[in-house]
Amino acid sequence: MKQILLSIRMLLRFKVYTFVNFIGLAISLACVFTITRYIHQENTVDHCYPEYKRIYFIERSISDGTKELSGYQSDLEKDPAVERYASFTPCTDLVMDFGKQEITVNALSIDSTFFSIFPYSIYMGSGKIKRPNDALITKEFWLHSLNGVPNPIGVTFKNSVGRKFRIVGVLDTQETKTSWLPDMFLSDELEELWFSNPNYAVVMTPGTDIAKLNEKYNKEQPRDEWSTFQTMHYQYLPLTDYYYTTSHEKSALSQHGNKDYIRVLWIVAFLVGIIGILNFTNIYTVIMSKRAREFGIKKVYGAGRKEIFLQIYIENMLLSGAALFICWLIIEITRHLFYNEMYIPTNSNLKFDLNISLLILFVPPLLTTFYPFIKFTHNTPVSSMRELSSTHFSVRSRMLFLGFQYVITIYMIVMSLFFVRQLEYMLHSDLGFRTHDVIECKMYVFKGGGTFHAKEKEDLLKEGKIQQANKELVNKRMSESTLFTHWSRIPMPLHQFKPSRYALNRAENGFKPVLRARMSPRSMELFEFQLLEGRLWNDSIDEMFTKNSFKCIINESAKKVFGIKDITRDKLQGEDKSWASSNVPSEYNPPVEIVGVIKDFNVKHLSQSAAPMIIEYFDEKYELITVTASYPHERRAEAIDFLRKLYEEATGSTDFEYKLIEDEIASMYNEDRRVVDIYSLFAKVAILISSLGLLAISLFDIRQRYREIGLRKVNGAQGKNIYPLLIKKYLSVLGIASLIAIPLSSGAIILYLEDFAHKAPITPDLFIIGIGATALISLLTIIWQIYKAANVNPAEVIKYE
Repeated sequence: MKQILLSIRMLLRFKVYTFVNFIGLAISLACVFTITRYIHQENTVDHCYPEYKRIYFIERSISDGTKELSGYQSDLEKDPAVERYASFTPCTDLVMDFGKQEITVNALSIDSTFFSIFPYSIYMGSGKIKRPNDALITKEFWLHSLNGVPNPIGVTFKNSVGRKFRIVGVLDTQETKTSWLPDMFLSDELEELWFSNPNYAVVMTPGTDIAKLNEKYNKEQPRDEWSTFQTMHYQYLPLTDYYYTTSHEKSALSQHGNKDYIRVLWIVAFLVGIIGILNFTNIYTVIMSKRAREFGIKKVYGAGRKEIFLQIYIENMLLSGAALFICWLIIEITRHLFYNEMYIPTNSNLKFDLNISLLILFVPPLLTTFYPFIKFTHNTPVSSMRELSSTHFSVRSRMLFLGFQYVITIYMIVMSLFFVRQLEYMLHSDLGFRTHDVIECKMYVFKGGGTFHAKEKEDLLKEGKIQQANKELVNKRMSESTLFTHWSRIPMPLHQFKPSRYALNRAENGFKPVLRARMSPRSMELFEFQLLEGRLWNDSIDEMFTKNSFKCIINESAKKVFGIKDITRDKLQGEDKSWASSNVPSEYNPPVEIVGVIKDFNVKHLSQSAAPMIIEYFDEKYELITVTASYPHERRAEAIDFLRKLYEEATGSTDFEYKLIEDEIASMYNEDRRVVDIYSLFAKVAILISSLGLLAISLFDIRQRYREIGLRKVNGAQGKNIYPLLIKKYLSVLGIASLIAIPLSSGAIILYLEDFAHKAPITPDLFIIGIGATALISLLTIIWQIYKAANVNPAEVIKYE
């Protein structure tokens, strides 16, 4: 206790340095804590299931590159290494009628063994589905969608075909984040699911070698021996890998992480943490330098290494403890900022928070104690009492630490500037088709969702009449309107193109990956695709669902990749069936004619180059759901209002939703925008921490030179002579740091752009701005101290010294 009180008294003696020190450390820790908590959360997804290390999904891989969860008829669940398995079927966008309220629900239809593999705690009611009409809901669904109705147990609701369900239980929130986000669980005995293929999850016996097991099943098999050349195979996919899987299509029921995003966060946390530690060590060394005589006297009176170490370590612990307290205050205050602006949401994890707090409280003080301890115990008491702060070694060590801070700060500023440039470059690049003033909306909604089907003939006939009336009304209103320059029933091309594979003329020539989509003449006109050769689609001569409809339009990349010389002679053989095959014999899958070539355009992230594309003909009379239209820019509000009223008239609903093409393009770069925001924010944090360190160092160093400045002024030196004298040292450190930071940041940018097909230029202004900003902020930080030193009264200083 005596040692602690002594340490507190010593720190309070240098309150300015102490305050600056623990504030800088607190800001650094808050940033590092926030990031590491999020990373820990992302790396422990699905760890709430006790057997998560032994749980695997069965994944089907198709030769066109498509991957999906599956398992039905794969027989992988029958392998001797499988201890047990469960089946489940995703059911998305189900419209359920809760009395006066219609709610869109995402559900999992499960078998009786599902909860033995994926257990949930019961918040209310029962946790078992005993009858086909029983339903379990999640706590989140109860609170947010049902508005926390007083006792939901026993509440009934209906699906779109009138089947009644009854809520029998509410499941509690899981302890960790999960890959699956169902609103409710239903029975797999529902008749509406008879034609659905369930997915399988298996639990492997301990010690199973999954690599060997996957090698055993890595055999290609025909997907359809009559009508396609496609092959597929099944594999076991670890539950621990599912969250970071990028090859599966997005689903409303699942969520996936991004490993590249996590790597960026690790780098940012490391850099900000290093700046914080360097700053803390540097300022504490300043405090120790001012106490050189104190430690010299202690050694004269017999203080040994242990006593000196304990005092330094306790002082560092006290500073770390104070910084830790401020750190948690900052975290709580900035929680919503990180969630809403950076999308770094974190759930509280008391055990993790406590462990990392204890780690920070005890380990960093050891690191920051080591340097001053070695410095002051390896000098004789006489040397210590000569005030080591004035030695060249002491000054150089402080400048070295400051130089490292400058390097990291310049690096982070340059990287954040380039990320902004690359993002702007991608957002404003010409994609090769119309990317402005286009709106897409739905004009019809299948209330039964994609899994539940009406089973009565009368219901089907009634639904068909409703659809026909809807289609005629929408087409009539759109044709009569003068508000739109073009309109179509085909969705935007951004999300239409799906992976496929084609061969030149015949399968024996080998299949190559392409992107494939269907478009109509009006949709190609709307998006202003540029014809290079041949023709575009024409409703008067092109057909669907006949043996005369096997035709396609390709882009110039496809022509180059397949080596097509003459589009009138060469054909393309699809690996799987063409859309045109839908209403012709299933074994009919001939090569398709090429009727036209269009200029390349991009529908994917611009890190990728333009892919080979195959476009099939689509007759808009078969489209019911979508309307896409272009409009004059100044009439956007009118266009949205017109479509809203049309939707309400055509459907009788008020839940109108629309997409603007500008927003859809911007959404492709959400991850890039987060990287920009994170680097920009933490570059500012790095500047702030470095400025605090520079403030403390300059306050000490310039004050140490007051006597020298006084003597110079007595000998005739003026302010203009003093300013360069005091600034020179800091500019020299900044100059050396810049020479190190420039190749580091340029190398990092080149590495980052390695897989980008479209790259923003790396120009000198990036480095000039980064170095200039650091220099300007540094000068602003120390200018007051220099001004005071340059205007010091020589008589008072010499007298005081």
